[in-house]
Amino acid sequence: MTIVSIKSKGVAYLLWFFLGIFGAHKFYLEKIGIGILYLLTGGILGIGWVIDLFTLGGQVDTYNVIHGSMGSRNQSQNVVVNVTTPTTTPQVATNQTTVPQIASSEQIKLSAEKIILALADKSPILTLRQIMSNTDLEMEEAETAVKKLIDRGMAKESVDPFGKSTYTFE
Repeated sequence: MTIVSIKSKGVAYLLWFFLGIFGAHKFYLEKIGIGILYLLTGGILGIGWVIDLFTLGGQVDTYNVIHGSMGSRNQSQNVVVNVTTPTTTPQVATNQTTVPQIASSEQIKLSAEKIILALADKSPILTLRQIMSNTDLEMEEAETAVKKLIDRGMAKESVDPFGKSTYTFE
């Protein structure tokens, strides 16, 4: 088993500063092909040398991730997963009234009609846009649910002179 040493950013930058035109930092990171190119072209006429000032830290990190993590058993890897489930959601301001957001139908297992009625308890006049932005209902699902509520007499549709539909829930 070959043990690969972790490369240091400090060493890489020192090599870059003093011998970077000749590609010493590239050889240090085992990038032999680009190192030879730097050696023959003077760090690609100095342009590549200047670019490396900004990218060398990332190159060292990449080398260490690819080579270092397999060769060193002393490294520990911590994974932190932070998962939270909101119980309430913030209120969203609309044109005239404040319409609270409610949880999605998957979270509480409610029908689309019940979700819309719960939203209408806080604001009895709603638009389709308000319903969609304050719930997880899709356009077709919200339209179908509103039409069912209108058919059952639980809501009325009004269209203003500009063609905007509003729904009043009783």
